[in-house]
Amino acid sequence: MLKIYGVPNSQPVRAVVWTCLMHELPFEFVMTSQNRDAKQPQFLASVNPRGTIPAIADDGTVLWESHAILIYLCEKHGWADLWPTDPAERARVNQYLHFHHRNTRELVVQWSRAIWPAVFEVADPDEGWFERNTFPGIRNNAQVVENTLRIIDGMLRESTFIAGPTATLADISAYEELGQNQAKYANCTDYGPYPEIRRWLLDMERLPYHQEAHAIWRLIGDVARLQGGVRTIARANKEAARILGVAVANFT
Repeated sequence: MLKIYGVPNSQPVRAVVWTCLMHELPFEFVMTSQNRDAKQPQFLASVNPRGTIPAIADDGTVLWESHAILIYLCEKHGWADLWPTDPAERARVNQYLHFHHRNTRELVVQWSRAIWPAVFEVADPDEGWFERNTFPGIRNNAQVVENTLRIIDGMLRESTFIAGPTATLADISAYEELGQNQAKYANCTDYGPYPEIRRWLLDMERLPYHQEAHAIWRLIGDVARLQGGVRTIARANKEAARILGVAVANFT
């Protein structure tokens, strides 16, 4: 059986998990810390020497980096709904996946700056603390995020989903960053100026297994109001992983 290593609180991990849930592909979810220093030597030696998540082990194939994993799974199982077979359509999906890394992924900085002071119960941290303890991002992060949201809103003005009329890997990857930061969940990005993104967020919520894949968002809630520090995050990850296990067990 496919093994997925990670924690539900990780955006790239959720992209892999949700894709598998959508297609009811059974998997074992192996809770694996986001902290490289906390990982078991066996994980670093046999799964991912970088220590990052997600990673998978699938009948002898071991992979890390979420987009590589997503493409592998789609090609292995023929999930053409998310990874089209037409060269031009596939190229549009791939175009977004390349764009994602230093553009949409930068939204994690807003989430990171909001949640980690609460997790570590640090009041009024200075910039030095943020640089040492949060996702580093790039120096002009606010400008990059604003430009990214403007570009994605424009893409969604041209088509229902990012790369065309139906959801693809482009949408799955983007949603894990944008969806998490909504006011009703982590509450750390304002989508008011972006009407097409707001419409798309609702469309994405209608896809299969959305609730199961994103239980962690409800369990944590507004990250700036988090109480209980790292203990709360650990409990939320454990409960969200349990929900994933129940969903997989109920596949027919």
